[in-house]
Amino acid sequence: MGNIATIRNVFTAIVFVSAMGIIIGYLFQSPKATGLGAISGNATVFKSRKPIDAFYDKVIVTSAILFGISVFILAILRQG
Repeated sequence: MGNIATIRNVFTAIVFVSAMGIIIGYLFQSPKATGLGAISGNATVFKSRKPIDAFYDKVIVTSAILFGISVFILAILRQG
């Protein structure tokens, strides 16, 4: 029984870290459109992205995948 509790603790830590990765990655991104120009379509839609924003996109996607898999595994472990 102790082994299952250790696995639950590990996956709980992964869920926490991946959730923080999603939040921090989202908060550090620069805004895609600002002001009222974004509503009327005057914002530049096809501007090039900064490399740091592309990095934050990868962090968010990777964290979201880890989060989903970890929560799924925790749900399975809870049943057993």
